[in-house]
This record gives sequence, C-alpha cells and structure tokens, in this order.
Amino acid sequence: MQSEATRRRPIRRVMSYLISTGPVGDGSWRWSLPTVLAFIGPGSVPLALLMLPLQATTLSSSSLADWGGIAAVLSSAAIVLARFRPLGAWGLAMATFAIAVVGPAQVWNGVWPVTPPLLFTLLVVQFAVARDKRVGVSIATWFATIVAGICAYWMFEIGVVNIRVVDGYYPPGFNPAADSVALTTTYTAFALLLGLLVRLRRQSRARVAQEEEVAAAERTRRHILEERARIARELHDVVAHHMSVISIQASTAEYRLNGLEESTREEFRSIGEQARESLIEMRRLLAVLRAEDESGERAPQPGPEQLELLAESAQRAGVPVTLTVSGLPDALPYAVALTVYRVTQEALSNVIRHAPGSRTEVEVRADDAEVVVTVTNAAPTDGTSSPEPHSAGFGLVGMRERVTFLDGTLETGPTPEGGFSVRARLPIEASESTA
Repeated sequence: MQSEATRRRPIRRVMSYLISTGPVGDGSWRWSLPTVLAFIGPGSVPLALLMLPLQATTLSSSSLADWGGIAAVLSSAAIVLARFRPLGAWGLAMATFAIAVVGPAQVWNGVWPVTPPLLFTLLVVQFAVARDKRVGVSIATWFATIVAGICAYWMFEIGVVNIRVVDGYYPPGFNPAADSVALTTTYTAFALLLGLLVRLRRQSRARVAQEEEVAAAERTRRHILEERARIARELHDVVAHHMSVISIQASTAEYRLNGLEESTREEFRSIGEQARESLIEMRRLLAVLRAEDESGERAPQPGPEQLELLAESAQRAGVPVTLTVSGLPDALPYAVALTVYRVTQEALSNVIRHAPGSRTEVEVRADDAEVVVTVTNAAPTDGTSSPEPHSAGFGLVGMRERVTFLDGTLETGPTPEGGFSVRARLPIEASESTA
C-alpha cells in the first residue's frame, strides 16, 4: 500500500516509470548522481525516444535500409526492455544489428554495420546484462555480439552483402566492418566490465545488509536469553525461599508437633520430598540457563522410569491413579523420554488443581513408530469443571510446545463423562534427529 507522502508526489511517480530510479511507481527517489546516470541507462524512456529518430534517420537515409523504421523501433524498445528483461533486450538489439547488416544498399563514411545509435543501444544492453545476470551469461552475450560482427565482416569480404561505400576515399579492398567491429568490441567490453563492477557492488551491499540483519537477530536473541535468565534467577530467588521453608517445616513437623498419627507424619514427609524435588529441578534449570556451554544438559533428567514415583506422589495428594506402561524400548530418545515425563507430570498437576480426588488413568504405550501418552480423569468429585482445552493457563500451552517441538500432536478436551483427557503422540524416529 502506497503511503500518503508517495501519493502526493505524482511527478516523482511518473519519473519512476520513465527512468530506472527504483521500483516502478515508487516516488521516494531523490536527485543524485545515480538518478542522473539513469537517464542514459537501461530502461530510460527519454533515451529511447531520442535514439528512435536518430536510428531511423541513419538507417533510412544514410544507409538506405528498407526496414530502417522497424530497426529503429526495435533498437529503442531494447533500451526500455533492458530494465526488466536484459536478455530479451539483447535479442532485440541483435535483430536491429541483423537488419543493419543485410538491409542497406550503400553506406556513408564507411559506418557499417554498427551505426552510432545502434552502438549506444548495444552498450546499454550489454551493461544491463552484466549488471543483472550471471557472469557467464554476460560474457556469452558479449562474445556472441563480437561473433556477429565478425560474420558481417566475412559476409562483406566474400560478397554475400553488396554495399557501396560513398562520401569518402577508401582504398581498394576496404572493409567498413573492420573499424565498426573493433569499436564495438572495445566499447562493449568496457560496458561489460562496468556492469560487472556494479553487480559486485550490489552483491557486496546485499551481503553486508544480510550480515547486519543476522547480527541484529543474534543481538535480539541474546537479549531475550539474558532477559529469560534474569527472570529465571528472580523466580529462583523468590520461590526457592518459600519452598525451602516448606521443606524445612514439613521435615521437622513430626519432631516439633506431638501426638501426630503415622499417616500425618507420612503426609509431612511427602510434602518435604516434593518441596526438595521442586528445588532440585529449579536449580538444575537455572544451572542450564547460566552455563555458557552445554554442560548443564548432561545432568540426569527424569524419564518414564520415574512415572511410578509421579503416580505415587499424585495418590498422596488425594488423586487415585492407575498407571499402565507397555512397549517402551530400553533406549528411548532423550527428548522423548523427558517429554513423556513432563506431559504426564503436567496432566496430573492439572488433575490435582482442577479435579481433586478424581479417578485418573495414565497409559503410556509405544510401538516402533511412536509413543502415546494418555491421561484421563473422571468428573471432579466436588462438582467443579475441568479446564478448557484452550484456557489461558500455561500448562496446556507448555505441553503443546514440547510435543510440537518433537513433531508430535497433542489432543486435549473434556470427555463425555465430564472428565478431561490429554493425549500426546510423539514420533520416535523424528525425535532422534531433533534430540
């Protein structure tokens, strides 16, 4: 969509159609040296209109070409087309060259077959090809132009083309194509070199811009990581204190309080163990965030072998859990093993928070292709509703991110009986490459 400032500059927008100042229709250009040079470069409509009568006059009058007007139109069209289709413009220039070779009956001052207007067209087209196309293509077009000139020289020598040279004294055996081909070779070589230099400059600027973009993205990524590490440290400082207090109070409760029953003592021990485990996992995560290398990742992470302890912990919290594990391979990929544990952990945590006391079934099964984790709880015993599958909480979002990272799928939603179900499918082979 064009900006209001661009729409208020109709003259600049018109100029973008007439000369190559940038994208067509863009009115944001300014007067500068490249803008001035664009008047004599590829795509210049003023230059094409100037060359049109000059070429027509040269071919129709001086050279007496039958198709002088057609050749002039082709030559001017080549200048305009060079901005958008350099190779097509080169083809039009070669068609003009062919007409200049076979068309005239006589030439003036020995200028044949490349007239001054045609030479200027060839320079513009050769520059455009070298600037916009590959180096090999650019050299091939330049070489083909020279070969065409040599063919014209040879056709004059053997008499295939009968041209009478007038208005000047020329020795016997004079070939007007000799000087024309030499000048064309020299000037088009200069245009080729200039186009290649412009191409290299553009590529260098594009490479620098790309490197700056990568550097900016890397700086942004580093800032995000630093901010995440800072937040993690603050969370650790805030939560670790309270979790430590809970752990100490739960561990010493059976010694500080008299007359506790054994079930109550066991409950306090469970609370202390859960608090200590939470502290260990939090410190392990913080160690990974703080480490400059990947040494923190070498610390052992929980996997399916800890699912029984997880189920026992949920049962102590008042949630009856039935755990079924079948078909798991002995060497499960690290990422899959950790995700199996985390998905089960988060699903049971949701049951404890939203449906305390509900009967819950946990099934973890695997075959050769994938691991399927299913956690389904019955309707809450206190009449509360289960969480919505797209609620604003972070538990389901975190599970979905973990599963998606492994190219798996996660299905969540209420069951017909009023409970809630979480099912994660984790491909094993894709996860090995991801890990």
